[in-house]
Parts: sequence; structure tokens; C-alpha cells
Amino acid sequence: MTEETTTRDSSYSPHFTFKIFAAETDPSDERLVFALRYQVYCLERFFLPVENYPTGIEQDEYDACSTHIAAYSLTGYLVGSLRLVTPVNGYSFPFEEHCTELFTDRDHPPRNKCTEISRLVISKLYRRRTNDTIYGVSSQLVEENPGDQDINDRRREKRDDSERRKLQPEILLGLLKHVYWHCKRHGISHAYMALEKPLLRLLHRLLFCSLEPIGEQADYYGPVIPCILSVEYFEQALSSGDPLLFAWFQEVPTETMSIIL
Repeated sequence: MTEETTTRDSSYSPHFTFKIFAAETDPSDERLVFALRYQVYCLERFFLPVENYPTGIEQDEYDACSTHIAAYSLTGYLVGSLRLVTPVNGYSFPFEEHCTELFTDRDHPPRNKCTEISRLVISKLYRRRTNDTIYGVSSQLVEENPGDQDINDRRREKRDDSERRKLQPEILLGLLKHVYWHCKRHGISHAYMALEKPLLRLLHRLLFCSLEPIGEQADYYGPVIPCILSVEYFEQALSSGDPLLFAWFQEVPTETMSIIL
């Protein structure tokens, strides 16, 4: 069955719709995603040389074994995306090519139960606040020390509806919710990520999850730390840290209900 779903969520991501599509099943949307990646990776962050992408799109060999999740404005404009890479047998995950100093004292889950989240991009036109980070999130969520339990406790106690509406990163939350449901639907138990330290702090602040480092910091389009996150741990951490947000994650996107059941 070809996977392609479009959903709108009116709770934490009321201003955006989200679409999931497998590689090469939707050429027009795929090209839009590649063009946005070119804008961010080549023109904004200078991770990749512009001259290597004369057509104005950025794609690589991993896109052929990826599922793409895209976010759109209510007027149909692409505003963000990420991909979930699930290599076929015998092929590596993207992070394995760049993060070569992996820890040897831990076991890894079966590869067919894993995916890698990569190429997270948010259009600069939709970083709505002047102090937003490149992920469309208020810098307030990134700068606070994630290891300060007192701060976490105070934030949990004071997080009322008005605060969530003010700080919620709608695009990022919507993308992550669809990652979660993709994993649930396809029996994926763990997700790999190679993260910059600010994004690592952000995910801790946002989702109450401490991602487990699996290797030394490496240069992978900037300094990143390879990490792994289990779906089971994510559910436990978020349900304890923010029950309201966890309840929203548990809501099956309406238009995918018939596919999941």
C-alpha cells in the first residue's frame, strides 16, 4: 500500500497541515521538499556547496529509501519537512557515514526496527518570532539548562494553556507527531538522530526526553552528537513530563485512522 496521508491538527498545530509520502510517490511535493532543503542547507546554513546543486534542489542517495513528512500552511505553502531513512538490508544509515567514532559498549536494536530522522528544515518565512531558532522555536526553550530539575519542575507547574499557545512550535510538533505515528504504524522501535547541541537541549525541554548519545561528537554538516531514542521511552518520558502534550500525541490523525486500524 502506498503511504500518503494529509492531516490537519487543531490542537497544537492549528495553522498547518501535514503530509506523509514515500519516496518517488509524489514527485511534485518531493521536489518542493528538495527545494526547501536547498534553500536551508545551501543558501542559509552553507552546509553544502551551491555549485553542486545547479537545479536548485538538494537530494542524495538516501532519499530513495526514505519517507518524507512535510508541513504546509493553510494556503498550501510548504513550510517545513524532515525525512525518515530506512535503508534496505546491507546499507548504512546516513549518520554512520559521518559519525564514525561510535561507542562499542552498547547493543543496538535490530536495524529493521530502526529509522533515522534527518534533514529537518523549517522555512525562514515561518520562523514567526524575532528570536526564533532555525527550527521555528523560541530561543527561550533552547537556552534554559535542560539539566536543571528545578527549572523543569517550575516549567511543568506553570505550563498553562496560554503559555503553550505562546511558545508552542507548531511546525516542529506536528512533524514529530507524524514521526511518532509512522513509527507506531510500521513497528519501528527506535529512531537515530545526529543532533546539534541546541537541538538536543530543545528536544529535552520540549518533550522531556533525554536522548542517549551513541558516539563522540562528529562533523556532520556542523558539530553533532549521534543519539538514539526508543519509542517506549519517549512515551514514558512525555506522559510523565507533560500529560496534555502526550495526550495530543496519542490522538491518531483523523484522516489516517482507516489505515492504522
